[in-house]
Amino acid sequence: MKSTVSKQRKKGNILKKIARRLLETFIPANSIRTPDGELLKDKIEPHIIEIIAGLQNAGYTAYIVGGAVRDLLLGRRPKDYDISTSATPEEVRSVFRKRHVLIIGNRFKLVHYHYGNEIIEISTFRKKPNAVPADRPRTDKIKDAPANMIFRDNEFGTPEEDAQRRDFTINALFYDPLSDVIHDFTGLGLKDLHDGVVRAIGDPFVRFEEDPVRLIRALKLVGQYEFVLEEETARALEEKKDLIRLASDSRLTLETEKILKSAYGDLVLNTFRKHDFLKFLIPGLDHLWDTQEGKKMRAVWRVRNERAASGEYRESISITMAILALPSYERCCCFRKRTGEVRGLMEEAITNLLKPRYPTHRAVDASLRSLTLLPLFKERDKQAMDRFVTHPGYPHARELALAINRITHDDPGFEDRWPKRI
Repeated sequence: MKSTVSKQRKKGNILKKIARRLLETFIPANSIRTPDGELLKDKIEPHIIEIIAGLQNAGYTAYIVGGAVRDLLLGRRPKDYDISTSATPEEVRSVFRKRHVLIIGNRFKLVHYHYGNEIIEISTFRKKPNAVPADRPRTDKIKDAPANMIFRDNEFGTPEEDAQRRDFTINALFYDPLSDVIHDFTGLGLKDLHDGVVRAIGDPFVRFEEDPVRLIRALKLVGQYEFVLEEETARALEEKKDLIRLASDSRLTLETEKILKSAYGDLVLNTFRKHDFLKFLIPGLDHLWDTQEGKKMRAVWRVRNERAASGEYRESISITMAILALPSYERCCCFRKRTGEVRGLMEEAITNLLKPRYPTHRAVDASLRSLTLLPLFKERDKQAMDRFVTHPGYPHARELALAINRITHDDPGFEDRWPKRI
């Protein structure tokens, strides 16, 4: 009798487990939703969830972290996904041994998981590193470096430690799409995101000393999302902003390229300007910003960025660079310079404007091509127009001309006359 009752209980428990799993499959225990009412996990690309599942099935902890979580919760589509895990880079490579996985980095090691043309960055949880080693060879920049500046950052840690070493609370949210759970290890990330506040984790004076590039990232968040700096973070940024000169040129150039390519670049740099910070990053653009020419250039840039943000045309740093050079280009046109002269002068203008940041030759060439093709949009001859639309530089040049036309209102039939070719 006892045996029969035991078997029935066991069978009943199994049925309960099956029912519970079915309920969890169709009715999520934690239905986290985006501002438009959709389930958060339904907004994530399937291959990202597959990577998380692969790591978790292998026995490791893994989350989507940083900007992707922030953007998803704000109802924006993430530009890319970063994943953090308890697995070391070598262990990650072992889990995905049949995939194109590369371990990269000197300052700290990361995994780049290649999915088609997309690269997903997978990092191991880290903890707060030590500051400048006493025996480190001194360079000119390191001589001036504050005691808290970080030069090594590759000590593995726990998820909680990893969250605490990040820059701002809204960037320290970890999301597990399999269990549909957000981990807010700082305790302030979700609240600050809701309130639109950029707050440094820990002492902001120390955090900006540890890595001056955080100054750029703080103002990027303010400009891109129209957030405000938390009071103590704002004071620290004002006091420490000249430390940006200690950041490496390569990192500053990379950050500048990201801003110029972004659909919010003008808003971000306008925030830099308001905080008297643009002069540290791009002094030539800082001088131009509030002139009449600068204001017209920014109006064209805003049109281009609004179109990029709405998906009407892809983001492109070369179009931005061409727009920044428009004041110089218009001066050249006034003096009726020949095409060859215009190209040379424009290359010089772009280089001087962006100093000490040096864009790639490829981006410069593309921006120069867009500028030199601009006069052809005044063409009315049908045969010439048909030849022009097959030109490889036509899509970028058309986008530039369209943005200018929106501001000047020269040609109300522009978009009908010049068809889209991408």
